[in-house]
Amino acid sequence: MSPGPAKSFDPEVALVQARDLFWRRGYDGVGIREIETELGISRKSLYDTFGSKRELFLRALEQYTDSVIARICTGLTDERGTALENLERVLGKLQTHHASPESRGCLLGVAMGQAGSDDEELAEHLRSYLTRLERAFETALKAAQADGSVRADVNPKDSARQLAVLTQGMALVGRVNDSRAMQRSIVRASLDGLRR
Repeated sequence: MSPGPAKSFDPEVALVQARDLFWRRGYDGVGIREIETELGISRKSLYDTFGSKRELFLRALEQYTDSVIARICTGLTDERGTALENLERVLGKLQTHHASPESRGCLLGVAMGQAGSDDEELAEHLRSYLTRLERAFETALKAAQADGSVRADVNPKDSARQLAVLTQGMALVGRVNDSRAMQRSIVRASLDGLRR
């Protein structure tokens, strides 16, 4: 039996397009017809390649985490800066981005806002992605404590969770409030509470 015709589209490109559509509109705000139009593929190709709309959404979340969230995590371990400098730079970039008109917030936050309390599968995915971010912040905080730039009495795990929630809050507020001063003050207060 022949494998059938080759795909006339790049599934990875289509996945990024779907990610961006979900990022702008959320899962509930996007219909199958709109996905077909945005990706430029037929419904059959969509289902053959990605399965259901939900499976496409879960893959889009994974792609987002492996690209956008991974960049944040990598920035926190940049060998060119100290741990505190890395924290300042990463939070500063997020603050600047989320205070700009181009900010769409965070796809994880968009998904959390629409997740039903009974959707354990989605909740588990989102928890694992947030845990990845928390661990990166915790590693940076421990390194900053080791070099003396963060207070010794700071609990790295608790503060990492606080910073992960801070980034989600900045992203969410940034969807409706483009005040650079507000975002700067949030980051400054958070870092001032950690410094030695």
